[in-house]
Amino acid sequence: AEVSTQSTEAVVSTQSTGVEQLQVGYQLTTQGKFSDAAERFHSILLSVPLLIVDTKEEMNEAIQLMGICREYILGLQMELARKELPRRTVQDQVRICELAAYFTHCNLQPMHLMLTLRTAVSLFYKMKNFKTAASFARRLIDLGPKPDIATQMRKILAACEKNPTDEHKLQYDQHNPFVLCAKSFTPIYRGKALERCPLCSVNYIPEYKGQICTICKVAEVGKECIGLRICPNQFR
Repeated sequence: AEVSTQSTEAVVSTQSTGVEQLQVGYQLTTQGKFSDAAERFHSILLSVPLLIVDTKEEMNEAIQLMGICREYILGLQMELARKELPRRTVQDQVRICELAAYFTHCNLQPMHLMLTLRTAVSLFYKMKNFKTAASFARRLIDLGPKPDIATQMRKILAACEKNPTDEHKLQYDQHNPFVLCAKSFTPIYRGKALERCPLCSVNYIPEYKGQICTICKVAEVGKECIGLRICPNQFR
């Protein structure tokens, strides 16, 4: 069933309501309504600081809820940006591939991660970056997709393994752990300096310190503060 997008404001007064709204966000993502999905996740994220919870377990669940929303907003913003990019030059195509690759590193539900991996496989294969395309294909197969998708991925994998090279150099090293800058949509590799949003904990390269977070849209990047406080035990 299609989700109505006439009213995308999510009013989350309890954690159970937040989980219900999360399902709506998931449905919108599955339907390809990325702008509406991002708005839904954003509404849920901003509702979390207004919750009052009683136990450490509930506190952790609230933090997890915010984390899920953060990952989806970041991923969806990247995907929306990717779709707006020009495709005229090789460098345009390289940047498109980079954003598709980064999207596969957002912490998404398996069904949505599979969609990002299928996109990445297709784009990298067309760019003749067969070595990296093969890695995406393997990740997708490991997730246990439908038989027809698995068969298609195995065929692509076999073709890539015959010529395991990458024709174009990208700003993407899958073997080097990284987090993503939510403003520049570039990787921040382990050991590099970064700043965080004090509310949603998304990461930024240092030059964005002092700017408003592009994910929660309310907190100042790099601001030192006490952070999320929604449980009475936190004040004791």
